[in-house]
Amino acid sequence: MAELFKNLASTTLAEDLDDSETDVDVASAMGFSGGDFRILVESEIMKVTGVSGTTLTVERGQEGTSAAAHSNGADVKHILTVGALDARDQNDLAAYDAYASRPAAGAPGRIFLPNDGLFLERDNGSVWEKFGPIWPMTPPVAADFGTWVNQGSAAISDNKGAVFLQSGPATSGENLRCCVKAYPGAAFTVDMAFMFNAWGYGSSYSTCGLCIRESTGGKIVTFGAAGGSSSLEVKGVKYNSATSVSGDTTGWPSNRHCYDSSLMFLRYYDDFSANRVISFSHDGINWTQMVSISRTDFFTPNQIGIFVNGVAGYSASNGQLNTGMTVLSWSQY
Repeated sequence: MAELFKNLASTTLAEDLDDSETDVDVASAMGFSGGDFRILVESEIMKVTGVSGTTLTVERGQEGTSAAAHSNGADVKHILTVGALDARDQNDLAAYDAYASRPAAGAPGRIFLPNDGLFLERDNGSVWEKFGPIWPMTPPVAADFGTWVNQGSAAISDNKGAVFLQSGPATSGENLRCCVKAYPGAAFTVDMAFMFNAWGYGSSYSTCGLCIRESTGGKIVTFGAAGGSSSLEVKGVKYNSATSVSGDTTGWPSNRHCYDSSLMFLRYYDDFSANRVISFSHDGINWTQMVSISRTDFFTPNQIGIFVNGVAGYSASNGQLNTGMTVLSWSQY
């Protein structure tokens, strides 16, 4: 229940109290119709959770004080405490819940932060006003992707709650720089949010995103952003190795332009029965499926991770592209 406040509210006990009673009779209810609020009786803080007539339902010995016996006629004062302020912060100013559980508007100043929605919202006293958008994130950790594949001069680092992966200057030919970890052993989903950091687009594509790999044969499949000559694409590519392209992912749509966006979400799902499903999103809530393929297409993976690839075949005279990717979220479930 939301914390309640009232100036100069006081009364007196209408009974003797022992140190365990939780129904407290008072001379008046101080104008409150319910809880929560805090009262001080002598040196004991009590939290009032309900009011019925002149009987207060309380939790005894709050905020480091001890429950004690009190005599009829003792002063009862409503007080502002650290616990009350903390409760106000938690309950009224920063509610974090499912969008469907958003409380009714009517308490101006409250902020609602949904854990499954797109907007930060403020209660103006009659309706919830939307601000945003926002995206729930699960911060990744660089050390979770502990195995390098074809590292070269690439580097990975934790940076202000995100992971930054960069390829180093591009070299001639394909050079995937991958950081991978063990593939899960049962059906799972990965939702990944990332931003593509590159100097520009090249006709041979600079790419980044999510990868899966078969360690015994070295085959890799990548899914992610690809910078073409005029647009950003969502692209799936098969590689015989980190330096040798096989071709586009089976069934990948030819019209795959997603236009420019500073933030992209990828979803990878393996049902461990028949299919791998790849989807993308620009908000992390609404997803567009790109392809569903056999889970053994090209290979059966035993590693999963992240990758970057500088512009393949770029010459020194054109300027070698150091492709980077900021991974903002990696949710594996």
